[in-house]
Amino acid sequence: MIMETVKLLQKLIKTPSLSGKEEKIAKILREELNRIGVDRVELDSYGNVIAEIRGGGEESIMLEGHMDHVPPGKMENWKYHPYSAKIIDNEIFGRGSVDMKGSIAAMIKALEKAAEKEWNRNIILTLVVHEETVEGAAIRRIFEEKIKIKPEIIIIGEPTNLNLALGHRGRALIKVELTGRTAHASMPEQGLNMINAASKYIRKIMEIKLPKDLWLGEATITPISIECTPKGLPQIPDNCTIIFDRRLVLGEEEDETLKPLNEILEEFKEENIILNGNAVILEETVKCWTGRKIKVKDYFPAWMTHREDEAIIKLERILKDLKPQKIYWKFSTDGVYTSGTAGIKTVGFGPGDWRIAHQPNEHINLRMVLKASEKYYQIIEKFGEE
Repeated sequence: MIMETVKLLQKLIKTPSLSGKEEKIAKILREELNRIGVDRVELDSYGNVIAEIRGGGEESIMLEGHMDHVPPGKMENWKYHPYSAKIIDNEIFGRGSVDMKGSIAAMIKALEKAAEKEWNRNIILTLVVHEETVEGAAIRRIFEEKIKIKPEIIIIGEPTNLNLALGHRGRALIKVELTGRTAHASMPEQGLNMINAASKYIRKIMEIKLPKDLWLGEATITPISIECTPKGLPQIPDNCTIIFDRRLVLGEEEDETLKPLNEILEEFKEENIILNGNAVILEETVKCWTGRKIKVKDYFPAWMTHREDEAIIKLERILKDLKPQKIYWKFSTDGVYTSGTAGIKTVGFGPGDWRIAHQPNEHINLRMVLKASEKYYQIIEKFGEE
């Protein structure tokens, strides 16, 4: 089983699976799940993998993860090729190794063992597309179109160093459009330059006092994109679009999130810095490898499972030999839908150090992957009995 797990992980890492291009890995996973003998495996119309071991009752437990990964970036920054799955001193290197193919391999091997027994509840595995681009969107479609009964608990396999992740801040992408007045660049006083306006606007945004949560930390906002037109001409740009990444704490609503940004725009209009402007939540459409499209509003709520929740106490007992800490992720996951929107009990538990995700020389410890597989099986075995 140990070598089989390592070989599966190597195969997954050697299979590039960028967001929207997960077809090959999805079919590999379908084949593997059929091989180990689960009761049902499906590739849905979005390209998600859904597998099930049917039990004797109506209750279910779900293991959840994503198949896609971010691009490797500059190849010269890697010691080993990002799709080589090179093993050095019990560490396996490669893009997606920690985020989160190590966890996927561990989950599947736990299901292989689980498939040998009969259960009084259903065991579901969902591996989704496009999590890196629009977290929560694909798992939402699975629940809306495929799974109508809420699981008792969802275990998200994102890296936690085998600790228990109880939540994280939400995320919003805010698009701000500024409109001014163009003029010849030799006579800037005749125009309203939106580069100047954008600069002033960003400085003003950084002064906004944002809320703070005891466990999740501070809400933040930062510009991640700016585009002005016309450009490259002796002409004052009269249009500018800024995209802000806004991290959210519990209880923040969309309207309240946008309110201070639009209030500053009104001030700028009154001061004749801009002619017009508006701030809205960005909407985008992503294309899945199956050809189907997902339209997403980029507003993903914060979520948190209470530290003394019964489910957490159960998991602590099951994992007592690990002495897991209770942590809160800095990044965002599919929990924005499962817990933040759907209200399903959600906890993170997975192998690997999340701090090296998305970086060159991403890697994961093989012993930790094997330990995770053992613990996923114990969760499947004991959670309903606790």
